Amino acid sequence: MTYYLRNRIPLLGMLFVCVFYFQPTLKAQTPTIQDCLGAIPVCQGIYSEELSPSGDGNYGSEINTAISCTAGELNSIWYTFTVDQDGSFGFLITPNNLNDDYDWCLFNITNASCDDIFSDQSLVVSCNASGGGGCHGETGANGDTPYDIQGAGCNFSPPDINFGESKYNDLIQVQEGNTYVLMVSNWTGSNDGYTLDFEVGDATVFDNLIPSVAEVEVPDDCGETEIVITFSEFIQCSTIDASNFEVIGPSGPLGFTLSSLGCDAGGDFEKKFTLTLDDPLFELGNYVVNLLVDGASEALDLCDNPALANSFPFNIDEALALEVQLGPDTILCPGETLVLDATNPIADYSWQDGSTDSTFTVSTAGIYSVEVSNSCGVLMDEIQVDYTDEPTVELGLDTFVCEGSSIPLNATFPLSEYLWQDGSTDPVYNATDEGVYSVEVTNVCGTAEDEIFINFIPAIQLNLPVDPVICIGDTLVLDASNEDADYLWSTGWTGPILEVWEAGTYEVNVSTLCESVDAVVQLEVKEVQAYALGPDTLICYYDTLVIGQELTGATYEWQDGSTDPYYEVTESGTYEVNIVDPCGLIQEDINVEVIPPIEYDLGEDLYLCENQVFLDATTNGVASYLWSDGSNLPFLNAKEPGIYSVSVYNQCEDIKDQIELFECEFCDVYFPNIFSPNFDGINDEFRAFAECSLTNYSMQIFDRWGGLVYTSSNPTDGWDGTLGGKAMPSGVYTWVIQYTVIENELPREAQASGTVTILR
Repeated sequence: MTYYLRNRIPLLGMLFVCVFYFQPTLKAQTPTIQDCLGAIPVCQGIYSEELSPSGDGNYGSEINTAISCTAGELNSIWYTFTVDQDGSFGFLITPNNLNDDYDWCLFNITNASCDDIFSDQSLVVSCNASGGGGCHGETGANGDTPYDIQGAGCNFSPPDINFGESKYNDLIQVQEGNTYVLMVSNWTGSNDGYTLDFEVGDATVFDNLIPSVAEVEVPDDCGETEIVITFSEFIQCSTIDASNFEVIGPSGPLGFTLSSLGCDAGGDFEKKFTLTLDDPLFELGNYVVNLLVDGASEALDLCDNPALANSFPFNIDEALALEVQLGPDTILCPGETLVLDATNPIADYSWQDGSTDSTFTVSTAGIYSVEVSNSCGVLMDEIQVDYTDEPTVELGLDTFVCEGSSIPLNATFPLSEYLWQDGSTDPVYNATDEGVYSVEVTNVCGTAEDEIFINFIPAIQLNLPVDPVICIGDTLVLDASNEDADYLWSTGWTGPILEVWEAGTYEVNVSTLCESVDAVVQLEVKEVQAYALGPDTLICYYDTLVIGQELTGATYEWQDGSTDPYYEVTESGTYEVNIVDPCGLIQEDINVEVIPPIEYDLGEDLYLCENQVFLDATTNGVASYLWSDGSNLPFLNAKEPGIYSVSVYNQCEDIKDQIELFECEFCDVYFPNIFSPNFDGINDEFRAFAECSLTNYSMQIFDRWGGLVYTSSNPTDGWDGTLGGKAMPSGVYTWVIQYTVIENELPREAQASGTVTILR
C-alpha cells in the first residue's frame, strides 16, 4: 500500500497500517477505563474484572439510547483493540454471579472518534441488551445466533434494536487494521465482576504490529506552518514528545512545537500529532521530517510495541500562491487570433519568445508557454494552439452488408468532432445492420453532414427437421424460406416451401448474394404400432402383475391418470390405457382378478357331547377341500370322537388345519340312603361319593323337625351321626348338598337332596 502526504508525495517502503482518526474533543476531565477515551487496550485473551465499578466515568452520556440497543453506559468498562488478522471475531462475558445482567455494544471507530459514537449509528457493529427470561448471565458474540442487534427483554423473534431474543450474537467479520471499542454495561449494578474472553473466533485482535507513520500532511501553500503526523495505531502519550521529531529544510533544522488533542486533553493515547513550525515555509527546495525513536521504549502503541525510526522527505518546488491558467489546448480558424492572459498581482512574466508582458497574442499554430514569479515562488503553464479548415464528409453510395461482417464508414477530418445517428463520436463507424447512417462533422470552423442507406442481408437460417417421421396419409411441409434468397430442391422445385408425403431423401440449396447453404432431410413414414395388454387373468394376492409395453414416441394415460408405459397391478379390477401413438390412438383394457389368501380356522379341540359337530373350512375366493376322511366339501359333520384334518388349497397356496373331538365327560355322584355309625369301620358315616373332584361344596343335614344337625364344606368329610358329641337316635334324616364339578373342561353346578336312615 502507498501512503500520501497532503500534497501527494508518496511515502515509500512503509509496512501495512490502516489509517483512521480517533480524535477526541478537548475536555477538562482525565478519561478513565469507564470512558471511551480511556478504553483498556486488548493485549491478551482473558480479562478478569473482579470488582465492577459504579457510574459511567468522567465522560458521561457517550451512548445515545435513541440509536443504541443498550440503555446507555451503566457502570461501564470500555475496551479497545486493532485487528491483527482478518477473520471471525467473537468474545464471551461470564459474570461471576450468573444472576447478573450485562449489556454490551461494539463500535468500529477505524475512521471515526469517540465523539462520533453518540451521533453515528453506522459505527455500531454488534449490540446485545437482552435480559431476563433466560437471557441473563453469560453473554457475548459467539455465533450461537445469526443476529447482530438485540435490544432489551428475551425470546422476542426476530430481535431488533428494542427487543432481544437471545443473550448471544453472531460472530463478527473483521478486517486487518480496523480499530474497535467495546462498551460493557453492568445493568444489574452488582459489584461481583466478570471474566471477558476475547479468544472466540479465528481473528487475531491482540496487537503484534509495529506502529508506523501512516500519513504525513505537509504545508502546500505559502505561509502555512503545520505538519501533521498520523500513526497507524494509538501511541501512549507518556512515550512520545517533541524530542522524537525533527524537521530539516534547505537551510537547516526548523523550530516547532508539538501538540495532540488526546494527550493535551489528559488522555492516555493519541495517533495524530501536530508539529507547528515557528516560521511559515517560504523557501523552495527539499525538506525532511524525521521520527527519532530508540525502537524500545519510545513511541509505544497500546500493547507496548515500539515504533521504528523513519524519514519522510517532501519538496516545495512551486509557488501555489500564484495562479497561472492559459486554458486548454485550442483550435482556431484561418485569420483568427487568441489572447493569452497570465496576469497576477505583483508578478514578473517570461513567455516562450522572451517577451515580458502579462498577455500574449497568438496568430499562428504552435506551443505557447509562460513563467510567472513572485516572492512566493515560480509557476509555469503552456498551451498548444492549432489551425484548421472547414470540414467536409463523404460516406459513399448506398450499399449492402452481409450478416457477420461490417462496412467501415469513414468521416475523418483533422481537428474535428463527430456525431453519428446513434450518438457515437468516433471518426469511423462500423455499420453491421440495415438502416440509414448519418454523421455530423464539426470543428471550430463549421459543420458538414452526409448519410448513406445500407441494406442488410441476414445469414441463411435453415430450420428443417432432422430425420422427421410422419404417419401414412400425412404430409410434411419443408420450409426453407429466407429473405432475398433463391431455392433449388432435389425434386426440381424452386420455391421456398416443399410438401412431401413419401419416405425418402430431400435436398435443397438456398443461396443469397452473401452465401450458399445446402441441407438434407431424410423422411421416414410409419404405421400405428402393435400393442396388447393380453387376456384377462388371475394373480395371487402376494404377486404383482406388470402390464403394458413401451412404444417408440408414444404417450400413455391409465385409468387412474398415471402416464408410465407400464402399470403394476395388485388388486382385482379392470385396467385401461389410452395410448397416443405418433400415428394414432390405441385403447386397451384387461380384467385382473386377485385370488385372496386362504383364511379359515377349525377352532379349538372340542368334546363331542351332541350327536355331531359341524366343522367349517370355508374360505373366500376359489379353493378346493380335502378332509381326512376323503371328502371334498367345505364342511364336515363329525359324529365320532377322534382327530379330523382338512387341506384347503388353490393355485396360490395349500393351508392345513386339524381339530380333535374328545368323548363327552359326565361325573356321577353317589349318595347312600342308610349308614350305621357304630364305629366298626364299615358304613360308619354319611357323605357324597364321586368319580371327580367336587368344588364349591356345601352339605346340610336336618332332623325330622327341620333342625340342622350337621354342615360341612369339605367333600371328604362325612357325618358320623352325632350332634355335639352325642349320638343321634336311629331314624330318617333329610340332607341337601350343593357342589360344582368340571366336565368337558367346563364347570357344572349341581344340587341334590334326599333322606338317609341311621341304623344302630
